[in-house]
Amino acid sequence: MLRYVIGALSLLWLGAAAIAAQHKDPVSGCVVIASRYLASSDYSFQYQGACKDGLAEGKGRAVWTLINSPQNQVVWEGSFSAGVYLPPPAGIVSARAWNGPHSSGDTVIFNLGALPAQPGVPAARLHVEAAADLTRYPDPCSPNMLWVVNAPAAALADDAVAQALLAAATGKLKARCGADLFKTQLRGQERTHVQVRAVATPDLQSDQFGNPGPVLVSAFMPLAAGGALQSYNNQAASRQREQQQQARDSDERQANVRRLRAFFDTHQAKGWASLDDIAENPFRYRGRVVVTAAQVSVMVNPTRAILDSRPDEWRGSLAVLDGDEVGQWKPGPRLLAVRVLGRIKKDGCDSFCGLPQLQLVGSEVCTEPRCPDWLRLPTALQDGQTP
Repeated sequence: MLRYVIGALSLLWLGAAAIAAQHKDPVSGCVVIASRYLASSDYSFQYQGACKDGLAEGKGRAVWTLINSPQNQVVWEGSFSAGVYLPPPAGIVSARAWNGPHSSGDTVIFNLGALPAQPGVPAARLHVEAAADLTRYPDPCSPNMLWVVNAPAAALADDAVAQALLAAATGKLKARCGADLFKTQLRGQERTHVQVRAVATPDLQSDQFGNPGPVLVSAFMPLAAGGALQSYNNQAASRQREQQQQARDSDERQANVRRLRAFFDTHQAKGWASLDDIAENPFRYRGRVVVTAAQVSVMVNPTRAILDSRPDEWRGSLAVLDGDEVGQWKPGPRLLAVRVLGRIKKDGCDSFCGLPQLQLVGSEVCTEPRCPDWLRLPTALQDGQTP
């Protein structure tokens, strides 16, 4: 992997010094895409051959001649597509200039055609991103990265399908390039992996900032048999898991609404009231049955307990709860239906003076602190609301 990264960084450095340019034949006006290095005043340019919409298309011959040494020429002869030279062997469907986010300005895209159909992925195609190197034309056998287009997100949510698709793209390029695919521009350095990315769009397109459509799956795929993929990322699977979790969350919230509504109905509760609100002004709720969530702080006797609104925090609101079953409760938070009686009067009340006084009507055990298992709703209950 390190050898690959060194090679990739070197190619990017060379690309920065060899930004792409449109080379126009002075007679025909036909354009060939090549590096800016060849567009310097040291070279003259000539193109002879087929042309379409001002770009070299079909058979042609592009020649750059060193002005001070006419015997030294750079010659690209063969087929062109949208101004891009198509290096042998045959089999490239089309090509075009590319300004994607990882291109250094001298980059083109080669369309290598359909990939073998796979379960759920019947019509994916392989595009290869490659860059020019000074006087050398871009070549899919010297790729920056591989792009799989027309890849359905639903199928790629399965990691086995996604990885098989990336392997198919790598295999197709290996079949075309053979040993050339392992070569880099650095002497003694060999390419061990190639980056492959899959997108859902039918073609590889970029926005105004050079960004293609969302990448569904990506990895550095090994070129040698038995090698391990690296940096695998499956956004399609992540999005599917997120969607499934969102659906489960929605179902859970709706289920909570139903069981909380049943709890309200069973105990004829008139609304929700937090223990903090009750402690602040119990007279707003006096005589009414309300639903609240709290936890026993201190058992006073078998039928009386001190409730705490926030037992895990300092200075939670307190209230006195009376009920025959209170002494049988196990520790933990509860959802309570209580009748608010007011405040305990100061005469003979010992340490309970001024605390709200509640009468137990009904209760349900919560499985999580502060009862999110009951109160996780689409919209949180506000004071006085019913679900």
